[in-house]
Amino acid sequence: MSDYKIVHWTARQTVPLEDNDGSSVSISVNNRAATRQAIITALAKNGHKLIERSSWHAQPPREGMRESHWDYRDIVIHHAGRSYSCGASSAAEMRRVQTEDMGRNPAFDDVGYHYAISCQGDVYEGRDIRFTGEHVAGDNSGKVGIVFLSDLVQMGEAYEQEYGELSFLDKIKNIRGIVTDRMVVKHDKPTTPQIKAAGVLCKVLKDFFNIKRLGGHREYQMLATNKGRACPGHLGMEVVKSLRMELGLSGPGE
Repeated sequence: MSDYKIVHWTARQTVPLEDNDGSSVSISVNNRAATRQAIITALAKNGHKLIERSSWHAQPPREGMRESHWDYRDIVIHHAGRSYSCGASSAAEMRRVQTEDMGRNPAFDDVGYHYAISCQGDVYEGRDIRFTGEHVAGDNSGKVGIVFLSDLVQMGEAYEQEYGELSFLDKIKNIRGIVTDRMVVKHDKPTTPQIKAAGVLCKVLKDFFNIKRLGGHREYQMLATNKGRACPGHLGMEVVKSLRMELGLSGPGE
């Protein structure tokens, strides 16, 4: 299959790089299905076959999902949460993420993240990249969401990031979460395959889109709503900082 060799797209079109053997394929920016497939092809060439929605038996999304403006400039890293773990089946965890997201109040139209990465380094397709995600409250435009299917938050982080600055009454309302945060002793650590897969995925996305920034959920959420989030944990933030350096990207707000 021909390679997709592009420079960053403009408002008009994706521009192919010169290729002496003529094997490059030009992709119009408006041909979003071709771009999605080109991302899948590029991941496979880099040793990471994408597990598409049909393969993990995703539910159909709700009607009326918002099409992306196709202006992706940011990558946002998340962790799935404290009820997830590396020991569970990653396909089952993907289905659970989608069920939880579509069962929220207000409900999401589909799984909120565009991609997920298991502890074994498997890359899953979440929400179709052609649609705007739902992973940063109040500000999802131009942001690709990637979630690690694991729990990367350590004891006390939720209080530090989310609960500590609340009023006394709001702390009472959140007492269950505060107590849980003080009692949790088990958590995952980012695995070597997971970190490697994240690097490959982010590099491929950077090749196809004009990605300028990469950050953790907590960083983007603070900018969007001035509210703290523990996600993706200090351990996840170590991966974020490493990826920023490796890929030459800025942090949120820079």
